[in-house]
Amino acid sequence: MPLTIGFVFDDTLDVLDGVQQHIVTLGRELSRRGHDVHYLVGETHDSPVPNTHPLSRNVMVRFNGNRMRIPLPANRARIRETLADHDFDILHVQAPYSPFMAGQVLSLAAPSTGIVATYHIASADMLSRIGGRALGLVNAPTHRRVDEVIAVSQVAAQYAASTAHVRGVVIPNPVDVARFADEPGPVCARTRRDGPLVVFLGRFVPRKGAELLLDAIAYGEAHGLFPEGFHVAFAGKGPLLDACRRRAETLRTPVEFLGFVEEEDKPALLAAADIAVFPATGGESFGIVLLEAIASGSGVTLAGDNPGYRSTLLGDGDALFDVGTDHARALAERIHRALTDKAWAHALHMRERALLGRYDVRTVADEVEDVYRRAIADRNR
Repeated sequence: MPLTIGFVFDDTLDVLDGVQQHIVTLGRELSRRGHDVHYLVGETHDSPVPNTHPLSRNVMVRFNGNRMRIPLPANRARIRETLADHDFDILHVQAPYSPFMAGQVLSLAAPSTGIVATYHIASADMLSRIGGRALGLVNAPTHRRVDEVIAVSQVAAQYAASTAHVRGVVIPNPVDVARFADEPGPVCARTRRDGPLVVFLGRFVPRKGAELLLDAIAYGEAHGLFPEGFHVAFAGKGPLLDACRRRAETLRTPVEFLGFVEEEDKPALLAAADIAVFPATGGESFGIVLLEAIASGSGVTLAGDNPGYRSTLLGDGDALFDVGTDHARALAERIHRALTDKAWAHALHMRERALLGRYDVRTVADEVEDVYRRAIADRNR
C-alpha cells in the first residue's frame, strides 16, 4: 500500500551533504514506487525535491569536526498544521536530532503515525561524544516515541547505543548507482590531460584529509614514484582551501582546484579519475562518496583507514591506507602501485564494483520499506 512518508531533518536541503543525499536519494526512489514523500526540514530556500516544508530558522555551528546548521525553536502551530494537512503514516527522523525542531515534530505526531529514526553520525572526538550523550538525555522523552531504529553503519550503531541507548538494524546509505553510471557532464573536459589523473572530492576541513594527499604528492615527487603526465584535481571548498592552494604551488605536479562541483557534474569528474582518493582521518560513519566514485567508473578508489570507510569497503586492505604519521609514504606508494601494477588495480576495481549491489538505492529502499511496515505494525498494536 502506498504510504505518506515525512522525512524529518533539522538541517537545510539547500546543500547536499551526506544526510541530505541520503534522504533525497531514498525519497526519490520511494516516490518512484508510488509513496507520497515529504520533507519536514530546517530553513530551506532552494530545495531539490518537491513537498519540502521548512519549519524553522537555522544557525551555523561547529560540531564533530565539521560545520553544520542547527534549528532555532520551531513554531509549534506550523508543525501542527503540517502534520494535520498530510496525515503521515510514517515520520522518518534523521538522528541525532534537535529538541527545537525534529523533537517537536515527534512530540506532536499523531498516535497512529509510525516513527523511524536513522542514525548517521560517528564521533570525531571526546567533545562530540560528551555532547551526544547530553543530547541523548535531553531527547529521551521524545525518543520514546520512536518505534524502529536504523543505523547507516556499525559505527553509527555504536554511537546510537552509547548516546541514546537504543539498538536497531544496520541499513547502509543509498547510492543511485544507475545515475552515477549513466550521467555525463562537462567537468571531465576540465580535468583531462595526457597522463594519469588523481581526484579528491570533499570539503577542505582537517578531517577530510586534502592536506594528506598533498603530503603524498610531495613524497612521491621526492622518491620518483609518479609517472610522466601525473596530475591531480581537487574539488570542493572549505576553510583550508587557500592553504592547500599555496601548498600546491610548491609542487612540481600539476594540481588543479576546481572549486565546488554541482551534483550533476560529480559523475563525470569521478569517471575521469584513474584514482579517486578520499583521505579522511576520522569522524566518518559511512562513505557515500567512495561508492559514488566506484559507481561513476573511477579506475580505483582509495580511502583513509577510518572505521566508517573500512566498514563501507568491507575491510579491503588494498583500498584502505594508513592516515597516521606515515600517511605520506603509505598513500604515495599505494598510488604508485595502482598506476603501475595493472593486474592488482584491475582486481581491486572489480572487488569495488561488486560492492554496489549492496548499496544501490533499490536494495536499500526494500529494507527501509520493511522497517516502515514494522513501525506501522508496532503502532497498530
